[in-house]
Amino acid sequence: MRRILSIAIAAALAVPPAQAESPASRARQNYDLLMKGQKRVSDLTAAERAELATLEQLARQVPHDGRSATERCRADEIKRAGGSPSALEMRIIGLKCSQR
Repeated sequence: MRRILSIAIAAALAVPPAQAESPASRARQNYDLLMKGQKRVSDLTAAERAELATLEQLARQVPHDGRSATERCRADEIKRAGGSPSALEMRIIGLKCSQR
């Protein structure tokens, strides 16, 4: 779940954390620092906490992918193989994705 949230946030705010110029990039930078344990919520200003709350709302708007990790792996591998893999390629994909 934490990984999904991180991916959703990164997708929603595709801004490098080193450039904290906008509220969105500041929120992402603060989120990254919080997740790394380099900052605590109590260290944030009221404005920064509000930016993080907005970031959380954006992350929750990302539709949930209901597929299992194995199903996502297979779909990604089939797509990578050009959409119509051979029987041999499907067996390889099955082996590659079976441990997820």
